[in-house]
Amino acid sequence: MSALRDDVVQFLNTHLNISAFRDYCPNGMQVIGKPEVRRVALGVSANLECFRMAAAAGADMLITHHGLFWENMPREIGVMMKGRLKLLFEHDITLLGYHLPLDAHPEIGNNVLWLQKLGFTLEGVNFASSRGKAIGAIGTAPQRTVLRELVEEIAKAAGTQPLVYEYGRQTVRRLGVVTGGGPGYLLEAIAAGCDTFLTGETDEPTEAYAREEGANFISIGHYNSEKIGIRAIGPLLERQFEVETLFCDVPNAI
Repeated sequence: MSALRDDVVQFLNTHLNISAFRDYCPNGMQVIGKPEVRRVALGVSANLECFRMAAAAGADMLITHHGLFWENMPREIGVMMKGRLKLLFEHDITLLGYHLPLDAHPEIGNNVLWLQKLGFTLEGVNFASSRGKAIGAIGTAPQRTVLRELVEEIAKAAGTQPLVYEYGRQTVRRLGVVTGGGPGYLLEAIAAGCDTFLTGETDEPTEAYAREEGANFISIGHYNSEKIGIRAIGPLLERQFEVETLFCDVPNAI
């Protein structure tokens, strides 16, 4: 089966409500490719290796969480960007990117899906404001959840051993999640009543904050924390358009 490129773009733009966000990057279509889509590749970040994997798999469209264009990037097309665009053009691949809208989505968002995967009951996506829009999710443990066991579940799901600052209660009751580069939201999570916080990265002052506030902090790497949302787009598109989807895994340690 195949779908029209523009129909897929419009569906995702609407489903992810991209107009509600003032992001650090454009959301939606970033590079136009062929008008008909049979196979859709999914990846965390728009880089050359991800593009190569998508092209090798015969993808007509690639959807990433971290797109090509960011506010702090040079405006000129240098060697790196030329190589990336050249590969997309040669294979006529459409590139889409969805950043904050995919973090914050109440059904297929990175933060909500981590709570769901770990068995927490979602309270809401109601903290961790990014440019005026809440993106962080808080969940409640429906039964007794021991920190050590929670860390083991997270390690299994992420495929890596988490970094843990263990200064809070051993029975986790409320978990806050902001995937990616979210350590700066630790204090806000604590103020919202979370005893434990999950994110992708850590900062130099993070352990001191956790120690002094008596909270647990868990990080699993930016990349590992954000595979979950982009992968969830696959089944969504398969149901909506009956296209094939695949995940291009280009792991890194950060």
